[in-house]
Amino acid sequence: MILPPIPTPFDGKGRLDTGAFQELALALEPLVDGLLIYGSNGEGVHLTPEERRLGLQALKPRKPFLVGLMEETLPQAERALEEAREAGAFALLATPPRYYHASLGEGLLRYYEALAERMPLFLYHVPQNTRVDLPLSAVAALGQHPKILGIKDSSGEMHRLAFYQARLRDFRVFTGHAPTFLAALALGAEGGILAAANLAPRAYKALLAHFQEGRLAEAQALQRRLYPLGDLLSRGGVPLLKQALRHLGLPAGYPRPPYPQESPLFGELLPVLDSLKEEGWIL
Repeated sequence: MILPPIPTPFDGKGRLDTGAFQELALALEPLVDGLLIYGSNGEGVHLTPEERRLGLQALKPRKPFLVGLMEETLPQAERALEEAREAGAFALLATPPRYYHASLGEGLLRYYEALAERMPLFLYHVPQNTRVDLPLSAVAALGQHPKILGIKDSSGEMHRLAFYQARLRDFRVFTGHAPTFLAALALGAEGGILAAANLAPRAYKALLAHFQEGRLAEAQALQRRLYPLGDLLSRGGVPLLKQALRHLGLPAGYPRPPYPQESPLFGELLPVLDSLKEEGWIL
């Protein structure tokens, strides 16, 4: 499965643009297997509770979708969880609490277990953003819960994916690290939740199909072809992704202030985009 983390459009003054959000989803959704709403590239941490509600009401996805949850405590998570369930999300994608993570202890397990009692969820390991390492021992323990379905791991650390495959049966693994997408598939990942799939959904769908059908030479060639796109986006983050989508004429809007509207890496990304577009891979 390929599920891009759809960006949340804000206008130049930082206001949520629900019309652009709906238009972007309509352009992207037919080309992928589903969506992640309010993930890292969806700036879930930048939204007010009211904006989260308005955005979900505007989208109305037709394909399966996840909703990101990046709260610190259970009371904070309550409203977002209920709205995700009411909107029809098949699961949450939840980061660990992070501000007091050093003193969290067993609270980490209790947090995820309490969420899972209310709604199925995936763990979300994205240490480059949270600055928190989700312990493998905790993943192994939480993987036994019937409503904790799997994990999105964006670390790019192959030993973690090898651990999931070796220790956790029936645990659904998605990678969020496009530069190592093919390696993740080889280590048992089901698919990708990739920022780059917002720009090149056909390419990542094709790469996944090549791997699943045993066309490994074609998969390797396409992974090498896509590597610069995934690498630049992993370094440039939301500003670069939104700038690329705007360049393609799509209503991605701008990052919410104080984050920059343009990325210094766009000059490097532009020839990559143009060459992939000539080959028919770009949205």
